[in-house]
Amino acid sequence: MKKIVFLNILLLLTTSTFLSIGLTQDYTQWHLPQGAMVRLGKGKINDVKFSPNGSRLAVASDIGVWIYDAHTGAEITLLKVQPRGVQTANTIAFAPDNKTLALGNWVLGGAVELWDTTTGERVSVLKQDVGRVKALVFSPDGTMLACASWYRSVEYHMWEVATGREMFHFIGPQESLFNGLALSPDAHSVASAGRDTVFLWDASTGELQHTLNNSRAWTLAFSSDSKTLVGGQTKLFSWDVETGDELSEYKGHTRNVEAITFSPDGKTFASGDTGGKIILWDFDLSSQETDNGDKKPTLPSVLRSLTGDKKKEIDNKQVDRTLMGHTLPVKGLDWTADSKRLASGSQDGTAKVWDVTTGEEILTIQGHTGSVKALKFFDGKMLYSGSFDGVIRVWNLETNTEQLRHTKQPWLAFAAAFSSDGKIAATGCWGEVRIWDMEKQRFYEPMKKDGNFVTALAFSPDDKIVASGHWKGKVRLWDVPNRRLFTELDGHTENVNDVAFSPDGKKFASGSKDGIAYLWDLDKQQKTPLTLDSNGAVTTFAFSPDSSILITGQSDGTLLIWDTDTHQYIGDFIQARGSPQVLQFSPDGKTVVSGYHGGLIRLWDVDTRTLRHEFRTGDAGLPTKFAFSRDGKSLVSGSYDGSILIWDLEKPLSR
Repeated sequence: MKKIVFLNILLLLTTSTFLSIGLTQDYTQWHLPQGAMVRLGKGKINDVKFSPNGSRLAVASDIGVWIYDAHTGAEITLLKVQPRGVQTANTIAFAPDNKTLALGNWVLGGAVELWDTTTGERVSVLKQDVGRVKALVFSPDGTMLACASWYRSVEYHMWEVATGREMFHFIGPQESLFNGLALSPDAHSVASAGRDTVFLWDASTGELQHTLNNSRAWTLAFSSDSKTLVGGQTKLFSWDVETGDELSEYKGHTRNVEAITFSPDGKTFASGDTGGKIILWDFDLSSQETDNGDKKPTLPSVLRSLTGDKKKEIDNKQVDRTLMGHTLPVKGLDWTADSKRLASGSQDGTAKVWDVTTGEEILTIQGHTGSVKALKFFDGKMLYSGSFDGVIRVWNLETNTEQLRHTKQPWLAFAAAFSSDGKIAATGCWGEVRIWDMEKQRFYEPMKKDGNFVTALAFSPDDKIVASGHWKGKVRLWDVPNRRLFTELDGHTENVNDVAFSPDGKKFASGSKDGIAYLWDLDKQQKTPLTLDSNGAVTTFAFSPDSSILITGQSDGTLLIWDTDTHQYIGDFIQARGSPQVLQFSPDGKTVVSGYHGGLIRLWDVDTRTLRHEFRTGDAGLPTKFAFSRDGKSLVSGSYDGSILIWDLEKPLSR
């Protein structure tokens, strides 16, 4: 009997443990705005940091800071940023207590905040309007926090953590900041990069210590003992902080370096570039004699390139492998305290943990997405998304997980679109349009005429043509099967904001910053301008399902309704305000949804032209794409911050 009772207790404990884990891992339900059922996508990665004891990994994104188990990759909590605070988490730092996290952003007018990672609550706001926060450093005892930021000039702040009292603050002279800004681990030095100059400042006095000329730096980092500064672009340099003397050159990258970090033991530093490559460098500054008896530092050697494979030895400072674990820019790097593991976060939407000794990838965290550029439901069970990071994702709506990702496009996507059957995807970047065969999982050679930026993409209903809108008013129609330019439509004089085919395939619309929406008769190759006086730029538009109506969104906030047969203006929506950035009709044509800056989503009754309901994402980002489920019961919104929200439209909707 005792054995049975013991087994029952064990079963109960085991079951409750698994239930607890299941609930903990259901991150798609965390911090949802009212009316939303699920969140897919965790936002673009901006920074990564290990907790001092190495048990947690914090990943800063555009929607907040995700706290993961650093060994399993399991989601632990989300520190959800607030619209009136930091808004997007760009720079983070753990305090020595392993639970307090400081975070700041790069948005002008941003803030520095302290959060408790165990409760998920914001503890305090140290300062608003601090500028672009580029570096945060806690004192060894955790009582002080230093911050380096920039807005027109370099700023340095030091706060007492317990009280939030500012202990010291200096503002440097105005200087054009190219990119790099760093704070030494001992918080005594600040380094900033101008166009062709690196400046070293004394953080305690605000005095300029050294000017390092002819040194353009995308990123900067101090050694763990604060005695050496490293920075540069494709070629890296090191300088002595005390004297300002150049010590070494580091050659190995062929793309600009965006992240540098030193190991705590001071023996190695890691650098990550815009191509996704991470290199570990032997930081050996031991001296050797020159011919005249002087001492000079030995040139550093590359230890290995982190590629996701086994350790690759590199001779003569040349990288012998180009296969990399990341496919897009590395945005953040951080070491564990024992210098044995390295974390990396990339614009490709993954955070990885590497074994530094072997060079092997031991953990990959997925689900982080860039700004959403395309959405499409497929068979009611899958959702396709294309994002600014150039990654095409397939989401399983039954499990709310990322089921498949296509990452072979080695660049960003300014625009994306899916074919009606979901078998083909198109992405646009710079002047190129690329076609991705979803079934064969392959990209075709890009279609290109010039370097004119692609701003919008749309497939025809039969999927044989993809239209691209460009800067400077260009509109192009591409032959998808033959992958060549079909024709070019002239008329716009400024950037094209949106393009779309009517559902019946007989008409095509384009809208531009020039304030004109053109409605094209594709059979006759004729265009009709749809414009009224003083309505500003055409920001977006949408065809009704029966192709009889086109609604245009204007920068002055109006939503104008046009008859596509007569080309006549037939009215607008009551109480429309704010500049709509995206529009979409429901499948039955009775509702149109509009998205605005500040995360506002509005549902409009097409017959009465009145507002039915509003959703607020609670985020600082704006909706970029919408998709209705086929039955019209669910709405999916993709946002600039990289999150995808699924909204329940079956519940009674009212303002």
